[in-house]
Amino acid sequence: MPRHALPLLAALALLAVAPVRADDQGGGPPPVPRNEVCKENPGKCDEARARRREWCAANPEKCDQAKAKRAKRREFCQQNPQQCEADRERRRARQAEMKAKCEADPAKCEEMKAKRRKQAEERQGQQPPPPPQ
Repeated sequence: MPRHALPLLAALALLAVAPVRADDQGGGPPPVPRNEVCKENPGKCDEARARRREWCAANPEKCDQAKAKRAKRREFCQQNPQQCEADRERRRARQAEMKAKCEADPAKCEEMKAKRRKQAEERQGQQPPPPPQ
């Protein structure tokens, strides 16, 4: 796997597990902690865990690398909380921007998603797991 792909995968993994936060202007309910989400949707969390276990069983080296990278990032964030929060805010802003673009042009958004899935498949050499519904 190319070295430049690892930070992207790590960022995508963080986005996948990070709760989506509503803007501070009362645009929605406050975020629900992940453990409460799993209590409300145990099947969804179980499916995600099963997909992760399957992927780790099929890719033990990549799984170990990802675990090590997450641990390193967790340690970094404990030492540099302001920088990590700024990074999270940038990701949230980018996510909100992409969501707005997708709402404005759903066809183009689906085209972009298909392109990204194809790129991920080519990088990984296998079909990526389907996104959670």
